[in-house]
Amino acid sequence: MSTLSASCLCGGVRLTLPDTFLYMGNCHCSECRKFTGSDYSSVGGIEADKVSVTAGQAHIRYYEKSSETVLAFCGQCGSSLFSHKINKGVFNIRLGILDTAPQCAPNFHIHTASKAPWHTPNEALKQFEHGPD
Repeated sequence: MSTLSASCLCGGVRLTLPDTFLYMGNCHCSECRKFTGSDYSSVGGIEADKVSVTAGQAHIRYYEKSSETVLAFCGQCGSSLFSHKINKGVFNIRLGILDTAPQCAPNFHIHTASKAPWHTPNEALKQFEHGPD
């Protein structure tokens, strides 16, 4: 098992995590688009207790999106880091913060019913209008 490193734009926040994602996919919901500032968010789900903050814990800011989801970002540069799915004990790591390449790649799209009107998702991947069934 390899260890992945991740960091924010300014390098103030650094994370390490094993390359053991439970899933990897692309979310097209309007909330992920707002949080990342892009037409969709590529994420990898991993158990929260497997992720270590190795630098910059004091820079991490949190936004409680709902009673089930807390969003984390760097308070210095604004980089979107992860969403914490509290009830599931999972972090959805924003794959764009990875400094090392994982062994897998996203293999599905979710919430395509609310996708950005200018974006056409990769047809080769599974697509779900909402969440996976």
